[in-house]
Amino acid sequence: MASRLSTVIATAPETDLAVAAAMAAQFESYILKGEVYRTVVVPTPGDRKGAGERPVQSSGGDVLARLHKLAAQSESLSPEQRQALAEAKARIDKATGRLPSHYQTLLLREARARLNSLNWFLDDCSENRRECRVQYPFEIRNRQRIAEIGKALEAGSADALTTQLASVDQRLQGMLTRGEFVWEATVAHVYPSEEYWYLYGLPAGPVP
Repeated sequence: MASRLSTVIATAPETDLAVAAAMAAQFESYILKGEVYRTVVVPTPGDRKGAGERPVQSSGGDVLARLHKLAAQSESLSPEQRQALAEAKARIDKATGRLPSHYQTLLLREARARLNSLNWFLDDCSENRRECRVQYPFEIRNRQRIAEIGKALEAGSADALTTQLASVDQRLQGMLTRGEFVWEATVAHVYPSEEYWYLYGLPAGPVP
């Protein structure tokens, strides 16, 4: 049994950019294929000429989360990185503009899949609070990605998602003890506590 909190280490901007760019290059085919998750190959930071490439599983929600983080870190990006970010976002916007209904449907499917994962995790929490605390920083990524998906949904779909999310948030609020930011502190400014309240605290229970 794990005894230490899982650590969510913030990915470097160059990694977020690499994943966003790789997904942007094939976003139209990603939407058309209709599978929530897609594996893209990105270079390992520090490697040259494509050496050390590694597969990364991404999705619409994952890309939205990376774009959100990069936008909040824009002042620390180099001019080249800001340009790469703008180009990736433009390609994604072009693809979603061409296939709006397909894109909305795919985002909703992803949101529901992540909602299911959260509910399963919370069910497990009721049986083992120690393990729940250990795994919480990792598992709560689903909630943050749902938040970014919600911002990209059309009004009717966003309202429906908010309704479905209410019961999950009620469960989270009932078990959380408010506290410090649960991910790497260097990115806390990306996630204000008022909006991302679920990233500021841990489930009540025995300290690992």
